Amino acid sequence: MNSNILGVILLLVGLGIGILVGFEAMPHQISSSTITTAQNSTIEIPIGVEVSLSGSLEGYGPLYRTAAQLAESDVNAYLSQIGSNYRVKLYFEDDKSTPDGALAAAQTLAARGIKILFTYTSSATSAVMQFASQNDMIVISYASTAPQLAIPDNVFRLETPDTGQARAIAYLMWTQGVRNVVIIYRGDDWGDGLFNATKQNFVALGGNVIGSIRYDPNAKDYSAEVQNLANIVSSVQNRTSLGILALSFPGDFISIFNAAKNYQVLMNVRWYGSDGTVNDVQVRDVIGRDIVNSGIGYINVAYTVPHNELQDSFIARYSNLTGNRPSGATFALYDGIWAISLAVVQTGTTSGKVLTQAFPLFAQHYFGLSGWLKFDQNGDRQYGAYSYVELQKDSSGNVVWATVGNFDPVTNTVTINS
Repeated sequence: MNSNILGVILLLVGLGIGILVGFEAMPHQISSSTITTAQNSTIEIPIGVEVSLSGSLEGYGPLYRTAAQLAESDVNAYLSQIGSNYRVKLYFEDDKSTPDGALAAAQTLAARGIKILFTYTSSATSAVMQFASQNDMIVISYASTAPQLAIPDNVFRLETPDTGQARAIAYLMWTQGVRNVVIIYRGDDWGDGLFNATKQNFVALGGNVIGSIRYDPNAKDYSAEVQNLANIVSSVQNRTSLGILALSFPGDFISIFNAAKNYQVLMNVRWYGSDGTVNDVQVRDVIGRDIVNSGIGYINVAYTVPHNELQDSFIARYSNLTGNRPSGATFALYDGIWAISLAVVQTGTTSGKVLTQAFPLFAQHYFGLSGWLKFDQNGDRQYGAYSYVELQKDSSGNVVWATVGNFDPVTNTVTINS
């Protein structure tokens, strides 16, 4: 294990002693999920991880699975090094990029007796919340950001809610001279929440949302929606201050853009995207060159974390395995597996009810690859920042996702590199 990571984790375990003292004073009853074992035998910590291996988000699934496997390996190496009998075992299930798939995956994992569940999107998280609560499970989402899920519950979200991303998008468009925008967005928990929050922020700046198109994420064809988009844009006489914002997932956006490029009026307007498509390999490889050559811009927003030295070893290993640099959500997933594993070691249980009480207390003392893992009163990550990422050609002519700026959520300042 990397010595820097081990050193910080040892520090975290020391800090966690205070949590144990506080936890002992909390009124609780250890459930049947309490872990017991004979001396010197291995104690398994089973963790279910939902990833999208099929459907519109399938390009992300293998990347998150790799990050989770690196966390599993590193946690177990640490536990072995300190002489602990605990070992983490990850169980992966494909959520199929749909709410129904996420619920089915959660049911499969629960049938195995698993009480710790990692989910991906906001729709997936929303779909499993009630089932998880009824089955003594704690839910930890590594990429759910919908503002409407910012409520006290049994869910902990490792990214900040989209209230921050909405401001990052609105201020970017405003800073770049956009005063009127047409928004085409995915009709689900994530899309609805981000659309409403972005619209509110853009209007507050003085901008106008002159049209909005909500589409069915289960549809296979978006030609009618794109025709509607073209009609709205064509009706605007002065398009110099007009923008198009697409709040989509990769599979959706590929279909939308392939239809849109047949309308010259849509290729003469600046486009923007979000964390739903940022850094996606399918978007890059399937339509990336067409996007770059079209000149529409298409800056996306990504949840990001400041660099710290703990990230260096992980970035090298992850990049070697995947050919990609890790995203903020990738760092968060890695940290989430570390933190919940150590919380189980300290509490001696995988009971969702007990861990729901203990996990935020432990996280308040945890600093990892993604920084300080502190939750707010709703169980959402309290601090985070955003970067701006755009498809560009590198020095070799390859199309890549390149970071072109950042957004400071404290000062609402947009910085775009020249």
